[in-house]
Amino acid sequence: MNLGEQILSDLVAALKELYSNIEVENTKNKLATVLSEYYIQRVELGEVHPDLEDKIQFFIAAKRLEGLSSITLDNYLLELSMFADIVKKKAERN
Repeated sequence: MNLGEQILSDLVAALKELYSNIEVENTKNKLATVLSEYYIQRVELGEVHPDLEDKIQFFIAAKRLEGLSSITLDNYLLELSMFADIVKKKAERN
């Protein structure tokens, strides 16, 4: 089973749990149509976002070009860095 089929099966199973009376094949076909327009890549548990730090730096650079003060930029960088630290932590299943 390839990744596209796996995510499709996972989504249909989750929807079936929430809505027991859904038409599985019809739902699967509609979801397949929507998902066919996207490139989806699986992220393993514990894997960090590969370019989060780069995106933060691009955001800060764009705001600098907009003329924001250095205090505001420093605050943005601090907040986004704290966010990035939280996002990078490994998710654990209970």
